[in-house]
Amino acid sequence: MPDNADENKPGESSLSKKIAAFTAVIVALTGLVTAVVHFRDSIPWLTPVNTIELTPNPVDLAIGDKFQVVAKVLDSSKNPLKKKVKWSIADPTRMTIDSDGIVTGLAAGETNITASIGFVKGLAPVHVHRVTVATVEVFPPATTLLVDDHVKFDATPYDSEGNSLMGRPVRWASDNNMVAAVDQSSGDTTGKSAGTVKVTAESEGKLNAAQVTVSSKPGQTTMAPPPPPPPNHRSDPSTTSGGAGAKIGAAIGALAGIRPPVAAVRLPPAAAGASRAAMLSFAEKIAIANDLKSGDCPANIRILIGESLIELKSDPQEAFRIPLGDLSYNLHGMVACPHQTVAAVNGHGTISIVNGKTYRCVWRQKSPKDFEITLQAE
Repeated sequence: MPDNADENKPGESSLSKKIAAFTAVIVALTGLVTAVVHFRDSIPWLTPVNTIELTPNPVDLAIGDKFQVVAKVLDSSKNPLKKKVKWSIADPTRMTIDSDGIVTGLAAGETNITASIGFVKGLAPVHVHRVTVATVEVFPPATTLLVDDHVKFDATPYDSEGNSLMGRPVRWASDNNMVAAVDQSSGDTTGKSAGTVKVTAESEGKLNAAQVTVSSKPGQTTMAPPPPPPPNHRSDPSTTSGGAGAKIGAAIGALAGIRPPVAAVRLPPAAAGASRAAMLSFAEKIAIANDLKSGDCPANIRILIGESLIELKSDPQEAFRIPLGDLSYNLHGMVACPHQTVAAVNGHGTISIVNGKTYRCVWRQKSPKDFEITLQAE
């Protein structure tokens, strides 16, 4: 028996060695695979994608609206991965989407957006709708001109929720072209003869108007303009929501002004006579700081201080001969953020004009289509 046991020892030893070697290989392979997995998971673009989440979801946009849909790529542990998705639309007649997820509404209806990486997909339903114009705002709401001078009016349509609808067609008309003529498409208005007229902006049947008072240049004599034509079927724009702004502008227009020596500021003639003008004190110079950027959103703004219309083109913009004291201001413009629809910006209030003072635009974005800017003294 012992002899047989001795004879089996070499075979058992050989088998044990094979098992040990095989086990070592398995352990080594397991370690290698684990290392590879850990290495792969440490590099986001190598990590397997588990889910793709889209924001916003669902997507709701108006025809002509533009904004960015964000795709968040996650692994199985919900960790974000820096991987680029491929975008597609079920019905490209409703909207477009580019490689960065920026969507633009084309036509009313329903469709779906899909973001995919390989076989993993994220989906968001889309509703595209048309928004109609509810009101129209005209800027400036009231102004004065000399004969042959001109001013460009702006008109901003708004929907029923107060969102600006930039890009909607606007038609302009003067109720007496012999006093002030307006370009039908641009709103550029030229004084023709002494008198007062309304310049009306119309968009999708909604109206609003600005009052324009035209005065003769010093030493110039003009004949009285013919009476305006009889009213047409359109309603009086002063009854619209923008009528209050026109009344405020007309009240502001009661202040006397003087034409400035710089083109950036337009002041009307002293219509109330030299005796009244002598009673007013004017700032030799003030400055409007051009802080027209919030993040990546630049703005283009005009400010009406009293009767002085200032276009902000430099930093700072200097303005001369503005009445001292408390004055109402009204500002209007456009703001353009990357990947978003161009929106209107507005603001109004009262500031105390002090000679040599600097006033700065302070603004905030309340929503993608709602910007608010105030003018504050430094």
